[in-house]
Amino acid sequence: MKSSNDFADQMLTGEPHPFVGNTKFKQKRGVDMNRMIAFAGSLGLLFSSALVGQDAMQYGVKHLKVLAEDDKVRVLEYSPKKGDKTPMHSHPSSVVYVLKGGRVKYTLPDGSSKISELKSGATLLRPPVTHADEALDDVDAILIELKK
Repeated sequence: MKSSNDFADQMLTGEPHPFVGNTKFKQKRGVDMNRMIAFAGSLGLLFSSALVGQDAMQYGVKHLKVLAEDDKVRVLEYSPKKGDKTPMHSHPSSVVYVLKGGRVKYTLPDGSSKISELKSGATLLRPPVTHADEALDDVDAILIELKK
């Protein structure tokens, strides 16, 4: 008589349940699970930085400087010279005031890119964004990042 209880199966038949006590199955299952966990973790690391992006300040680029910061906002000066680049990074909702206009090439996480002409004196309201950028001209702007 078969029982649904693994321990009872062993006691009644004297034979181990196919999955209980079968070290080959446990070893194979353990190796497969470890591989699956490692693979899932690798994918998470790979895509998390691309999707979420990083804080641009962590790169230490010379053309980006924190002017002021508190728990609600961070004020940045963005003053790249032609050819300066910032790796993939993210901004929360922001206000941008352009002091000196020029062209900037923005590249999104999907690889698409767009060249924007920033006009001196313009004020831009930007939603959260993840991008990389390259200055095609000398530019100077103030970014006010809204934290809350």
